This record gives sequence, C-alpha cells and structure tokens, in this order.
Amino acid sequence: MLIAGYDLDMSYITDRVLAMSFPAERMRAVYRNPLWQVKSVLDMRHNEHYKVYNLCIEENYDPEHFYGRVEAYPFDDNHVPSLEMIKAFCESVDAWLAKDPKNIAVIHCMAGKGRTGLMVSSYLTYCGMSADEALQLYADRRTTNNEGVSIPSQRRYVGYWESLLSVPRGAGYGPRNVNLPQPCSRELRRIRLYDTVNIDTVFFVISELQEIPNEVYRPPVEVYRSGCREVKKGYQRTQSPRYYISIPEGDEDGVTSELEEPRVVVQMDTESPAIYQKSCLDHYFDKPIQVTGDVRVIFYEKMIGGRLFYCCFNTAFIRNSLLQLTVTDLDKVGKKGRSICGPTFCLELLFGPANAGYSSSSLLSISDHSSDDSL
Repeated sequence: MLIAGYDLDMSYITDRVLAMSFPAERMRAVYRNPLWQVKSVLDMRHNEHYKVYNLCIEENYDPEHFYGRVEAYPFDDNHVPSLEMIKAFCESVDAWLAKDPKNIAVIHCMAGKGRTGLMVSSYLTYCGMSADEALQLYADRRTTNNEGVSIPSQRRYVGYWESLLSVPRGAGYGPRNVNLPQPCSRELRRIRLYDTVNIDTVFFVISELQEIPNEVYRPPVEVYRSGCREVKKGYQRTQSPRYYISIPEGDEDGVTSELEEPRVVVQMDTESPAIYQKSCLDHYFDKPIQVTGDVRVIFYEKMIGGRLFYCCFNTAFIRNSLLQLTVTDLDKVGKKGRSICGPTFCLELLFGPANAGYSSSSLLSISDHSSDDSL
C-alpha cells in the first residue's frame, strides 16, 4: 500500500481492522515494514486512535514506539494459538473498538499473513461473519493471489472458533457469546499413514500446548516420540475386536438423560475402501497416551531433522474415535513430504471412545495390535 510516499505492507481488511507485516528496526527494516514509517503513517491517519496487536513470539519491539498502545498475543509461526487466546484477543479488540468509533486495531505477525489471518478471521467471525466468509474477505483484502490463510490447521481453528459462538438472545449483528469447551482428554491408541511410497519408517513427535501461570504464550511440550513402521502390504487389521466402556457425554449443556447408561463399545478395523488395500506405516501404542487440548503432531524423515509435515488439532473436537487427514489437510507439506504420499494418502489417528478418562480402569480390551495379528 502506497501511503504518504511510503510503500508499506499493510491492508485494511475492514475500515477498522488493519493487517500488516512486522514493524522492523535496523537491518530487518530492509525487507519488512520500517517501524518509523509505520508509526508516521498511523499517527497521520489515526492519531491517538490505534492500538497494535503483536502476534510474534520470535521478535519484539518497545511498545513505547506506539505510545504503549500495544498488546501481545504470541504464538508460533505457521502454527495455532489456544482457543483461550483467540477469545482473549477478540474480546480485547472488540473492547478497544467499542471505546471510540474512530479507533482501529492494527494486527501483525512477522509476514502479516498466516497468524494475522487466523486472528483477524476469528475476530470477524466473532462479529457475525461465517468462518468461510471471514477467511475469504481476508484473502481478498490481504493477498494478491487470494490465497489468504494457507495453513490448513490455522483454517481448522477458525472453524473450531466459529462452532463455539452463539448469538446473544435478542441480538442481531455484533459480538457473539463464546462457549469454550471443557478440557477434554482422549487416549491415542494408534497412528497410521495409509498409501505411503518410497519410505518404510516415519518418525513423529507429539506435543501439547502447555499453559504457564501469568503467561500468554503457551509453548509446545513434548509428550511422546516414536516411529511408524511399514506393515505387510494388503489390508491390515486386528484379529480380535476391542471392547470399551463408554460413558454418555450429554448434550451441549452437559445434561445427560437418566435413561442413558454406560455401554459397551466395540472397535474393530473393517475393510472396504481402496485406501485400506494400500501399504501403510503404523504405530500402535502399547499403553495408550492421553492427550488434552491443543495437540501438535510433527512427522520427520529422520529421528532428528527432515520434517515432512505436521498437523494441529484440539481434542474437544474429535467427535468419534478417528481423525483422518488427507495431504491437503496437513501443514507445510514440502517436496519431500509429497514424495512419500500416494494418490490416496491418509493420516489416521485412532482414539479410544469419548470419556476415555473413565475407561482406564474399565477397559475390557481382549486383544490389542501386535505384528502377528496382521492378515
């Protein structure tokens, strides 16, 4: 955007929401927005009516450059924030804009694309747009190729966020009520990659975003690492069914009917789709691991280095025991990552039934997976 003779990387998504890249100093200013130029333009256009929201964890600056009107909501580049952070951000932006009709919110990460797009789209959804409408508006206003938010997990979280919003009674357009999910733990039992080629082992690391007292940033904390290894070609399944006790979850308000009782659930692999006829890489957990909240799974070619792709998800949104992701659902799939994916590639994570926390002592599993179980 050419403003007052300055060629700056900034875009008005709406009249009151401005997205931009990082306001840099010294050498970084050569290829980012020079901070002094950003300040000059904002002072000229909006005087005392702007507040800056910094989403970067990797870089910072003195808030006094912008008269102290800076708030930080940092999370990792190309990744996702917690839902609690999205809520705090949206409420802060809305409170600032409500103070004065002249106020605007200036939002940036490093490049001003992915993280910025996730948070701006979440705020537009908070104000009444659908997730798809918000993401499309951001793409139209912010990027020349209309790509917008390109990281699938970031788009997934905007969808999560939309599902948590409800219209206040008697209200039309405006801020929504936010119904954050209760912490939900799931037992991860198996990771399987279907239709892989040119590789016999893929390593993975599972992390959770960990809350730190009095800190906004939630760092990823590793909870498990291992590898998925090739199993015999053809359909793979366990010979014996797996039995679990499932506790009723209740409706959206958490109310469970008195008629609903704990019941036995049977899980067993069943064949049919072509994808299950392909070779696959498999890791079955001898002891299921419990994951809670915001989870990140990164896959590597080697135990150290050589990242292939990754995904992020929240355990509260796993509605059944399977999470299946195709290549287009995975993040940062580069040339090497694509080279191991066949035409029907699918990442599959198998979880125990809902309320898995109750099943540990009630588990009636007769037989889990072993290499001798494969047909």
